[in-house]
Amino acid sequence: MRGRYRFLGPVQTAVACVITAAVLAVSGPAVSASAVVREVATPDVAPKIASVQPSEAQPGGKTTVKIEGENFLPGAYVTFSDPAIHVIATRRISETELDADIAVGVLAQAGTAQIYVSNPSGVSARAAFTISSATNNTRQASRPSQADSPVVTRVEPAGVAPGSKESVKVTGKNFKEGAKVAFSNPGIRVLGTDYKKSTQLVAQIEVAPNAPAGKTSLFVINPDDSEVETGFEVTEASQTKSSPSKSQVSAPAKQFSVYNLGDATSIFQNPDKAKGQLIVENGQLRYEQDGKVVFRAKPVDIQEIAPNVFFGLSTGTFHIILNSGKTYNFVSSTLAPADTNAIIESLRSALK
Repeated sequence: MRGRYRFLGPVQTAVACVITAAVLAVSGPAVSASAVVREVATPDVAPKIASVQPSEAQPGGKTTVKIEGENFLPGAYVTFSDPAIHVIATRRISETELDADIAVGVLAQAGTAQIYVSNPSGVSARAAFTISSATNNTRQASRPSQADSPVVTRVEPAGVAPGSKESVKVTGKNFKEGAKVAFSNPGIRVLGTDYKKSTQLVAQIEVAPNAPAGKTSLFVINPDDSEVETGFEVTEASQTKSSPSKSQVSAPAKQFSVYNLGDATSIFQNPDKAKGQLIVENGQLRYEQDGKVVFRAKPVDIQEIAPNVFFGLSTGTFHIILNSGKTYNFVSSTLAPADTNAIIESLRSALK
């Protein structure tokens, strides 16, 4: 299946020329060009870390880490490379500041770990974080009683897929009110932990599209810092979804003409120069421009195909978000909203 679209690419000033015109035509001058460009550009933007304070913690300790930088989008979250450091909560203060409440396991080993700030698309930045040495007295004072430590007997589901949201039920005993669930996989974000009773917790989690697949660990941490570790898994995409069906393989290719809106000036001066093609063939989607393949994706690699809507108004353009975190924006070569909508529906239908 082959189709032609206009490719916006990493959205730059062209979006202001094309998308802003569509929005202002409907909503008037109240919507600024810069606001529209910002909204479209954010899905792909990478966070940056300027400072982490404090940049170290001791085993058995709890602290709030303040992270300053830039491009911290709504939904940004903090994780660590060392599973002994558990993020209890992440609070976005602003686009340049995050607060993370963390707990360091009593048995954590001294050394350097990595702290990650990830935006919802999965694009992340990292910085160094130190687990400092603790004295024996500190370890003994912090070490909880084994008899009171939590125990996990069952986790449902025992695995999740990248790009998904799940409610994970943890069954066991010795769970205290205020207990938290954490994961060693940096791509798993815990949105909240609900204490049901001493034998049951329910954790609401969100898995980044690019979360590393494979075995990982789930932790239950009580308020007294006693904890238990059990197995969990981020599953690979199913072969059924990733393999094209017979009907997809035999279906004729479809093609849609598009423009690269990354440079609006070049489009108006020489429209043919910016043209590209979105092609669905043999169950895969690819985008070609100037005879080169810009990207190629199977249905399982695509997170979303949807219109770009700002302040409740359609811009007559649409985006494709890949599970890798990359976002591409397009508009029909006719510039007609009806044609753009037809393209969206055609792609969605072909890539089910």
